[in-house]
Amino acid sequence: MNRKVAIVGMLMLALFSAPLRAQERRVFKGEVVDRKIGARYVLSNTEDKTVYHLDDEKAAAPFAGDDVLVVGSLDETTGTIHVSEMMRLLPPKVMKAVLVYVDCFDCPREKAAVKKVGVLEVGKWKRFYLSSNPRRTDLIFLFSEAPYLGDYITRDKPPGRPVPVEVMYMNVIDPQTGQSLWTDYRKWGSWFVGPAAQDLIVQFKSQVDAQEGRTASLLAFDADQNRKAPPNEGK
Repeated sequence: MNRKVAIVGMLMLALFSAPLRAQERRVFKGEVVDRKIGARYVLSNTEDKTVYHLDDEKAAAPFAGDDVLVVGSLDETTGTIHVSEMMRLLPPKVMKAVLVYVDCFDCPREKAAVKKVGVLEVGKWKRFYLSSNPRRTDLIFLFSEAPYLGDYITRDKPPGRPVPVEVMYMNVIDPQTGQSLWTDYRKWGSWFVGPAAQDLIVQFKSQVDAQEGRTASLLAFDADQNRKAPPNEGK
């Protein structure tokens, strides 16, 4: 009798755990391909020869033709990824970088705190060496309270435009061209510019790690639905 109960229990566990495994969130890599017909957008990976449908066409459309990371769960019966988040692969300039310079624009009152946090987080990461010269570095981590205009190289003084102090932007910049290679922001207010800078670096780190095959931090970051809320909210 006990053996029969045990067997039934095992069968029930297998029955209910299979759908859970199918819906487990993962990180997928590939190119977003627009097939122009039917379920238009698919994720194609030539390395492992997989092709998956993407369930969110609106989210996929801006990435058509791009190599991306996709966070989502796979429905193996239909070959469809239920997309949680999608991001372009970081360019080789980022992935091969060694030196990083941390800077802050348009945030004079909080500049010391933001730069201190940025330097501390880069040091903890232990992937990059910190540079003391923005002209002799591989990347610039630029924090600002206004959107970046692509003018890091040409600008020699604050632009004088209105600054929305409630927002903290981070851009990873190519010091040779001034091009932004990655960007995001936090709308946490002037009291939380330090934690906002820290969270942005953690987010960027999670994407770098995932691109190199270490996906745990990106999955954890994506699971935190309150990541763009200030530290005293959503808890």
